[in-house]
Order: sequence, then structure tokens, then C-alpha cells
Amino acid sequence: MTIQDDRGAAALARAHGLFNIAGGLWPLLHLPSFERVFGAKTDRWLERTVAGLLVGIGWTQVRAASVPGGADHARRLGMATAAALLAVDLVYVPTGRIRPVYLLDAAAEAMWLRAWRARAVRPEPPSTRAGSVFAAAAALAAGCATGAALATRMLRRRPDFGDSELTRARYLRHPAAR
Repeated sequence: MTIQDDRGAAALARAHGLFNIAGGLWPLLHLPSFERVFGAKTDRWLERTVAGLLVGIGWTQVRAASVPGGADHARRLGMATAAALLAVDLVYVPTGRIRPVYLLDAAAEAMWLRAWRARAVRPEPPSTRAGSVFAAAAALAAGCATGAALATRMLRRRPDFGDSELTRARYLRHPAAR
């Protein structure tokens, strides 16, 4: 499948890339507010690794948007990232490993998958091209607005979000091999 409208696909790639960059920068720049909303993590190195990967993926999507044929690359990268994050959200929220607030991220990731899927189907008439760009912009704005509103609400409460036993990482620490 190829992207039929390079301008619309490029706009979608930029929007999704900026969304991923914003999602990755938040825990890197202000971890306390991120953890107030999404819960404290036991493995900070893993949290920072995922954040760094999201920034790198987003940057790659933004840059690919300006390269001929780059929209196909940005689409594959965007769909793989959105699918992986959606799967994690939908698997680990019901088990109690991550907070239900991750369902908002699941909704955003599902919107990105839908937006990319819509870009990959047969050519559309010229009258609907602007609608695709609008849909991508709306998905970006909705994700950012939802995250900001939720973060503001959670930060105003200021309770101590002690993690339950279910949200703590469960693994055995093995003594270092000597």
C-alpha cells in the first residue's frame, strides 16, 4: 500500500511525530508531574528509555514528512508505534499493572491508527483531502488537550499517589554473578 496524497500524509506524519515527541519529552523534562498522572514507576531507566524512543520515533516521523517517499516510512513507523502502545495499554490496564488513565492513551493511539489507515486506502476525491489533514490535526489536538486537562486535574488534587501492590514491578533480584 502506498500513500496516495503526499501533502496529507506529510501533515499526518508531522502531527503524529509531534505527538510522540511531546509524549516522550514529558517524563524526560518533568518526571514528578508525569508520575502523578501515570503512577510512580519502579524502573526509572525503563521509563526514560521508552521516553527517549518516543522522541526519536517522533523526530524521525517529522523529518520523513519532508523527504520524497518518506510518508510511507513515517506511516509504517507511526502504525507500529501506535499499535505497540495500544497493545500495552489494553493488556496492562485490566491487570492493574498500569493505571486506568492509560486508557486515554489507548484512545489516542487508536485514533492515530485510524488516521494512518485512512491515508493508505484508494485515492480520495480532492474535496476530502482537507478533511484528512483536519482529522490528523484534530487527533493531535485532542490527544494534547486530553493529556493537559488530565494532568491539570491530577496535579490540583495533590494526593500522595502511593502505588498499590498490583502496580509495583514483580521480579526477583538475582545476586550478581561473580
